[in-house]
Amino acid sequence: MRRQLPPLLLLLLLAILPLFALAASEWNPIKDVHDPHIQAIAKFAVTRFNSRNHTDLVFKDIRRGEIQTDGSTKYFLHLLMAQPSSPCYAALVFGEAKQQSLELLSFDGETC
Repeated sequence: MRRQLPPLLLLLLLAILPLFALAASEWNPIKDVHDPHIQAIAKFAVTRFNSRNHTDLVFKDIRRGEIQTDGSTKYFLHLLMAQPSSPCYAALVFGEAKQQSLELLSFDGETC
């Protein structure tokens, strides 16, 4: 006699499996933060933050960055702005390569 998994247990397993995939994908340093593609993502993050928050931050440079690829791509960028008294920010940007789209997930001040 073949034994079947109860539906609730099966749903639980299906819900947990993606979490293992997320844990397996790790963040890796971006080797060249001055690459034009990475610069464009940083400028996108600042522009989107400015439009959402009615601010006028001016992008200056990327201090460092990490990338995570797991079907889609996430960029964690440590940014330097040109003018404010606390010029350092961290931006998390989600990129969908197939659709060539970007989404700003977070943008917060950080200690330099």
